[in-house]
Amino acid sequence: MLIRSIYSWIYLLLACAMISIGKIYDERLILFDFNFGVVFSVLFLLFSIYSILTVQKINVTTSMQWMFLFLSYLLLSPILWSIYSYTEIGLEKYINFVSIVIPIVFLTNKFRIIDVKKFFNILLYLVLFLAFLGAIKLGNSVGRLSVLGGGPIIFARWMLIGVLILFFMKKKKWTNNILIITLVLLSLASGSRGPILSFLLTILVFFVLNFRRSFINVFLVSIFLSILFTLITLNKMDDVGKADRLLTKNKTSKNVRLEFASRSLELVYKYPFGVGIGNWQEYCNQSQPHHLLRHEYPHNLLLEIFVELGILGGLIFLYLLIKSIYFTYKRYLLNKSSRIYPLLFYLQIFLLFNSLFSGSLNDSRLLFVVLAFGITAQPLLYKRYE
Repeated sequence: MLIRSIYSWIYLLLACAMISIGKIYDERLILFDFNFGVVFSVLFLLFSIYSILTVQKINVTTSMQWMFLFLSYLLLSPILWSIYSYTEIGLEKYINFVSIVIPIVFLTNKFRIIDVKKFFNILLYLVLFLAFLGAIKLGNSVGRLSVLGGGPIIFARWMLIGVLILFFMKKKKWTNNILIITLVLLSLASGSRGPILSFLLTILVFFVLNFRRSFINVFLVSIFLSILFTLITLNKMDDVGKADRLLTKNKTSKNVRLEFASRSLELVYKYPFGVGIGNWQEYCNQSQPHHLLRHEYPHNLLLEIFVELGILGGLIFLYLLIKSIYFTYKRYLLNKSSRIYPLLFYLQIFLLFNSLFSGSLNDSRLLFVVLAFGITAQPLLYKRYE
């Protein structure tokens, strides 16, 4: 039992590290001429291979079948590359997703409730570490807030993931409330609209589903956010990163995303079977060589999948999303006393909204893992595990 517990901790630490890094090889993790990321990657792959080889039985729900169907379809992307060629970006995205996301999703069948709790606790400590680095940088810079080479969108997303973990999984203590407020402020300091809007929509979903029980809490949160936005509007928070960017009237970001959507739909019509992972930019520019795009992906996971994996791949993914969220919500209703399923449900909602505003296949790795947690065949919420 002790050996299994130690092994579980090590694997979960490696899994969380790889999900946060997002790459098998990352040049950002070179310190004193030594790449620590390679160490994490090699250990993660070795532990994953061993864990997969020791799986004796897999109980697969209908929802999990759709997950495996989509992942199998994604694995066949090299067939499209043989027709439409491939790019270095696409190859890197494919290798990272296959090496990091698929092993974790497959092994969720072996996870117990205690493993899921460990996973989110580790993620929370990671978020707090990033928050600490962000707070230090905030005191030295008024640029858009980001740390460890990640962009402002990624930073804001991690901060708000931490907020959801604290709110749904941890006990309501004044220390946790202070942490929640701090993480919200840091996410605002990044000046990233996508994660903030996704978070507000998630709050709206929570409010609609829990109107009677949550009215006062949501009302107080709304007042708090309204005060923050008012201060931003009155230019009282100029020193907090680029928080004022959240309410500026610049429509460049909105117009660019509308252009992405238009170009993506054009490619779906022209290439209904897909063009292969990573080829969105290449074929957008080929279709309109007079209007070249410098962006590598459409900042919308659904559009990216429909373009790169085709209509069939897109429909499989869309059905998987709907079925997974519905399945998790049913479990949430049946286990209201638990803290895990509410977290899984609202994390799915938040990560889904994020993926539609500013996500890509590689950025959405945590979404797939959380979906797998919610629909795994092994019941997570037996009282004996609590």
